[in-house]
Amino acid sequence: SYYHPFQPVSTFITFAMFSRSALYALAALLVSGAQSFSAEQSRRDALLSVSKGAAAFLVGAPALASLPEPSFAAAVPSSKELERLPLGLARVRYLLEHWEEITTKCGSNPNSKQVVRTEGGGGGFCDRTPLRVQEFLGYKSIEDPLFKVDKLMLRAAPLVDPDSFEDYLSVVEKYREKADNGSMMAYTSSWGEANPNGSKDAIDEYLERTRDEVKGTEQLLKQVCTYLDLKDLPPIKGPL
Repeated sequence: SYYHPFQPVSTFITFAMFSRSALYALAALLVSGAQSFSAEQSRRDALLSVSKGAAAFLVGAPALASLPEPSFAAAVPSSKELERLPLGLARVRYLLEHWEEITTKCGSNPNSKQVVRTEGGGGGFCDRTPLRVQEFLGYKSIEDPLFKVDKLMLRAAPLVDPDSFEDYLSVVEKYREKADNGSMMAYTSSWGEANPNGSKDAIDEYLERTRDEVKGTEQLLKQVCTYLDLKDLPPIKGPL
């Protein structure tokens, strides 16, 4: 017989007691205890079991009831699914390279909502469109390659070198937080002028903070692709 590290967790601890960050930390601790498995189990199988359990926690508590044995190849993303990551990275880079163009639209209805009016050339108006940032981070459409991509990243954990497993989980968590912050900041920016004491200067400030979050998101997404040995795509030729 061998000791299964998830047995006491699934028996005595409920999903509701954990923040997402704590669950990633839990996964890292369980990795360090992988040597408790029996001799006939390889360290690789131990890490596969751990990563599956961590993913089950992060998806939701009901998944715990149906945790399979360490062999769970069906849960590992296909190469087609993994293509979402470099494609999403290319789109985020396109956003950063064309930031002003994407977050500004001139000649539109000056009374439109969730945009910020600024005086443009020729006496017209240009609308700042911060919510477009969410399109590139996967927060607007289920068709976007980065839509709920952190779940895909967790499913891909078995593909990572076991020696890098803990670092990979940490990067995935940091990516999720950075992308969430970027989306939230874009939304805040979209209403900046309409809020009490709002102004165009406030919008510019929020947009600049949004860009900083997107830059961090790009760097972390690149790290994930590196861990999974996914090659960069050529730069996207717009417009998007």
